Amino acid sequence: MLRVLLLYYEPAPAGQTTHVVSLARGLVQLGHHVAVVLPQELRGSATALQGSGVVVIPVRMTKILWPAASIRDVVRLIRTGRFDLVHIHSQEAGLLGRCVASAIGARPIVYTPQVIEIRRTAWQPVYARLEWLLSLVTDRIIAVNDGDRRRMEGWRIPSHKIVTIPNGVPIDCQPDVSLAESMRASLGIRRDQALVMQVGRLSPQKDPLAFVEGARRVVASRPGVHFALVGEGPLHGAVVSRIRELGLTGQVHLMGWQDSARDLMVGAQVVTLTSRWEGTPYALLEAMARSRTVVATAVNGCREVVEDGQNGFLVAAGDPDAWADRVVWLLDHPDSAAEMGRTGRRIVEARYSVDRMVHRTLDLYQRVLNGL
Repeated sequence: MLRVLLLYYEPAPAGQTTHVVSLARGLVQLGHHVAVVLPQELRGSATALQGSGVVVIPVRMTKILWPAASIRDVVRLIRTGRFDLVHIHSQEAGLLGRCVASAIGARPIVYTPQVIEIRRTAWQPVYARLEWLLSLVTDRIIAVNDGDRRRMEGWRIPSHKIVTIPNGVPIDCQPDVSLAESMRASLGIRRDQALVMQVGRLSPQKDPLAFVEGARRVVASRPGVHFALVGEGPLHGAVVSRIRELGLTGQVHLMGWQDSARDLMVGAQVVTLTSRWEGTPYALLEAMARSRTVVATAVNGCREVVEDGQNGFLVAAGDPDAWADRVVWLLDHPDSAAEMGRTGRRIVEARYSVDRMVHRTLDLYQRVLNGL
């Protein structure tokens, strides 16, 4: 039995939370002891771990710096917890977390950034340099897509320290169709009307304003189509304003954070992602697991998940015209869209199951602990 400490930061529940919760539960189910350190703001996320045997430790954190008391708490936990391994997730936690763990002699240290882009692109060279420096005290880095692995190698991080392990989702659970039906009814969407959905934070990374602009173009030729954005984030006000400006208040619905988002996808004909950059996006994997056809931007992780023309379409980031064209095509060709959805399901089964992700991560732990 391994004793593993997982530590991560995320400002609101999103893909990072999904990843850590899935990994923690999977490791415990395989007989290992797992403790998870998470931000106090995500205390509610601990409900997903209730009854799983995972030990949850909420700590006050900010994006870059942590209060001194929080650092002391993490130091005390690492020193007294007799952990075999510390696995730090997210760029934010990866900066300070690896410094703290290394300073007190915790080894081995595994790190999963999930994404390696940052919002302020002018600072990207500085961030790349920091990642290279911190790789010196990191035993393994998990890239969630091959594109990110190659880019980190370009930052002079030793290739033997980087391994690609994509994210994974459950594939054996049946969706609650009644939730999707209730959602459509609550939004006033008739059975004969199509719904296009996007699940993700309302943040610059996900570019929800591009979704709204694309919706305007679709509605111009298909006035009965509805659109739903599932998620919260700093661009909420800007999105609301733009929806009003375009006269789309009755057709573009903001649904906020939904714990059952993966089941709600069943009520959509198309699931999209307008991101500027990605890791291995859970929203696409969950849509594919439910045989939904997807339209995504052709950015790093999306390019590896979506096979253009096979399980969905890829379009350039920031191109709402191309996005709208692909969405309209799928709505006009339901049989082809359904076959693409079935192909997506097969791809998830073969490459992106949560069991596969957990077992590959555990195998990496064992190799690191054995000095391989």
